[in-house]
Amino acid sequence: MPEAKRPRTQTSAEASFPGLFPQTDALSTAYAQATPFPHTRIAPFCSDTLLRGVRDEMLTALHFTQKETDILKYHQSGDLANLDGLSAHELGRLPHLAQLRDALYSSEFRAFVSRVTGCGPLSGSRTDMSTNRYKPGDHLLLHDDVIGDRCVSYIIYLPDPDEGEWASSDGGGLELYGRSEAGAPLASPARVLRPLWNQLVMFAVQPGRTYHAVQEVCGRRERLSIQGWFHLPQPGEPGHSPDQLARLLGSGASSLAQIEARGQGDPGRAFAEFDPAEPGSAVPGEDPADAADLDSVEPDLAAPGASPADAAELDAADRRALAPLINAEYLDGAVMGQAADRFADASHIQLGAFLRADVAARLLDVLRAADADAQVGGRACVTAYAAGEHADWAVEGPPVVRRFLQLRADAAPAAEPGRALHALQQLFGGAAFARWLAGVSGLALGGRRGGVRRFRAGLDYTLGT
Repeated sequence: MPEAKRPRTQTSAEASFPGLFPQTDALSTAYAQATPFPHTRIAPFCSDTLLRGVRDEMLTALHFTQKETDILKYHQSGDLANLDGLSAHELGRLPHLAQLRDALYSSEFRAFVSRVTGCGPLSGSRTDMSTNRYKPGDHLLLHDDVIGDRCVSYIIYLPDPDEGEWASSDGGGLELYGRSEAGAPLASPARVLRPLWNQLVMFAVQPGRTYHAVQEVCGRRERLSIQGWFHLPQPGEPGHSPDQLARLLGSGASSLAQIEARGQGDPGRAFAEFDPAEPGSAVPGEDPADAADLDSVEPDLAAPGASPADAAELDAADRRALAPLINAEYLDGAVMGQAADRFADASHIQLGAFLRADVAARLLDVLRAADADAQVGGRACVTAYAAGEHADWAVEGPPVVRRFLQLRADAAPAAEPGRALHALQQLFGGAAFARWLAGVSGLALGGRRGGVRRFRAGLDYTLGT
């Protein structure tokens, strides 16, 4: 009798990712057709037993350090490539993490990644992965993952599998952004992927195209994940090419390069010079005590021939212009002198209760009402991307460096809080207020620019870079 064939022994990758490799062709097709850029989402991805072991080791044996910059806030472990440097005793506490890492960077899984994404050969010597804990309030702003020779990015999600499925209201979703015709990321994501248990998301890194972000995490749950990258072949590895990095980076400007190029300049807004001949428009005969209607205030600008740099003290017309909105104490010459002394000593000053109490109270009411109407803040932890957008407000971007609502300057606001804020903008943009600033700061002010920004909780930002 012929000897019976012995069953083929499963490889580590096959055992770790059961049933995955037969799906390669179907996943490759779906990857190429995915929008807003090619990506794949695989669930379930890994052996459930293995992943539960990985999660337990992450929570009991790894040390997490808080990372916080102007674009991110979360807790991260060290690079798991360093597992090879651990003692046998230390490595013995992380058997599941070691198995998962070895399976991910095995030749079999790298070939799978290469076929699905069409990215070409990947390095087998360069491992790059860490574990992340996003606690309530943690987030990661928009970027494209382009650093060095990263080629493919992946995320494996490990929220508590016994607490039920992660809800959209928990935040923490992976936002995928499309691009405008000019190539800039759009203000709102085209797709948001919830961080579900045993789910892998993967995409080939492309400068200026693979824009993504992580929503702020809400509620009480933690968003646990493994983040990593496959790199281009290193010198001496199969598939390495001397110009491979230039070809990768030459396909577009990365988000980091865009941040460095754009900086924090106020987009498209030049300074407007003060006009010494600009006629004044005081409110003749009006009692400032009766002028608390924010919708109707038309502040005085400048007396003929005056310049903001000339005024160490306010004249009567300037006080009449500022009194309807500004706390009367700050218009007193003695108080202005005290403020000027403090500013001269420290080059900065903070003035509490700057607006009139009745003006501030009414402004707070209309702002709270606007937030409630748009479901911003309060119990609505995840703010809708279009919240608050209407005829008076437009989104300011690009989200590589900023996202917030800007009060439109091309027309008078039609509703609150736009009307109230517009009145304040007119006041702070006028020459009477410039003379007040000149008196307090001792500086010669020759121009102005400004705008009214609205930052929606959990959604808007501007980078400090």
